[in-house]
Amino acid sequence: MTRNTKIRQQIRAKRQSLSLRQQQIAAEQLAMQLVKHPTFRHSQNIACYLATQGELSLMPFIQACWQYNKNVYLPVLQPRNHHPLWFVPFTPTTTLIPNRYGILEPKHQKNQRSKKIITLDSIFLPLVAFDLSGNRVGMGAGYYDRTLNMLKTRRYWLKPHLIGVGYSFQQVTSIKTNVWDVPMHFISTDKAIHSVKR
Repeated sequence: MTRNTKIRQQIRAKRQSLSLRQQQIAAEQLAMQLVKHPTFRHSQNIACYLATQGELSLMPFIQACWQYNKNVYLPVLQPRNHHPLWFVPFTPTTTLIPNRYGILEPKHQKNQRSKKIITLDSIFLPLVAFDLSGNRVGMGAGYYDRTLNMLKTRRYWLKPHLIGVGYSFQQVTSIKTNVWDVPMHFISTDKAIHSVKR
């Protein structure tokens, strides 16, 4: 068993042991912090996610985005596993359907254009574990890393900001990285927003 696999098992178990009330309080605390952060004020096009398997929910934050007239996008799986994610609009009237993993995503047309990565101001990513160097352990499928890989060589633009989201107890001392991993700019938890130390 690899170290990251062990981390996934331990933290996912702890995350799923939280009561619905504990999850809701943490999500509200997260949202209150995020709307006060300068990155939020300077972001108009914001990609989020819908929580699954005990992930820290962004719904209170998404609702705040709508109240502030921000454009919200959600990731959508492309038909083939190795393809990157699409980001499509999410509004209060959007119809949601489960993807092949049972995760809700916006119903969309196959020919519907997705938002280009470089035109997004901020992308909020779920995580299983993180360290304060901006490294994250995800679910292991690598969708976000493949989607955002182009950002590792960027030279001429500063967006999107990549913000990992998780409970404070998901922090670990250090994460062994792979060459394909894309580091975060910030880590947001229910307790604090951490600027990455590099």
